[in-house]
Amino acid sequence: MSYERPYYKNLNYHPLLFYVIFGVRDEELQVSREKHHVDSFPDGLDFIFYNAEDNNEYMQSLLGGKLGEILDREKHNLYEKIKNTDKWAIIRGEVQQDDNLNYMRNTIGFVQALLERNAIGVLDLQTFSLYSAEEWTDKFFRQEFNPYNHVTILSSEMEDGSTWLHTRGMRKFGRPDISIEKVEVSKTEDAVQVINQMIYYGNLGAFFDKDIKLHTNNGKTYIVNPNFVNDYENPDFNNAYYQIFWSQCKCQN
Repeated sequence: MSYERPYYKNLNYHPLLFYVIFGVRDEELQVSREKHHVDSFPDGLDFIFYNAEDNNEYMQSLLGGKLGEILDREKHNLYEKIKNTDKWAIIRGEVQQDDNLNYMRNTIGFVQALLERNAIGVLDLQTFSLYSAEEWTDKFFRQEFNPYNHVTILSSEMEDGSTWLHTRGMRKFGRPDISIEKVEVSKTEDAVQVINQMIYYGNLGAFFDKDIKLHTNNGKTYIVNPNFVNDYENPDFNNAYYQIFWSQCKCQN
């Protein structure tokens, strides 16, 4: 498939990736252009090996605290296994060339090559998602590239009983995450479709700096006003984000 970004704007807002691969082996990594679809290691990323003897404090800090609670709750058995590994590889940093998505293809290929050397799991720290080696291979390597696999839509109940929907992971595309508050239960599916369309166009490089018109699968049209919030320190996103104001449009599609 094409990894082009036809709506790309150079915002000097670089994609940030952070993957931890657990249980790597002490041997030379074999990466194949043909097998792993890799042509280079993305400029701006670091590829670092850690071992428990020299880096135990840092390794334990990554798996502790609130993140550890989340991983333990969602993937208890795998979490217990990765905690017992003593050799990790970490791929992290800000990608410098992002006018296409080759950096994602190459990063996926390097992670896959590590997994084929008997690593047991991968943590995506941008989405707080933990995958077994088999899950990663099936979801990211064997399938065509799918931006929705790289972004998580989270749901939280607000004080008035409505729902807050927001994403994590858009920073992997160098684009803001998406937040819609006070979503009525009857509008939840429409809101998810609006978010998914913004994920799709964001992965293709779009930056939303004015009102846009988006259509749902059931024939509705929404006017979306994306208010850009330039706050990279918000722990809900670890990224800047759009605060979305939306309303259904009665106009002709």
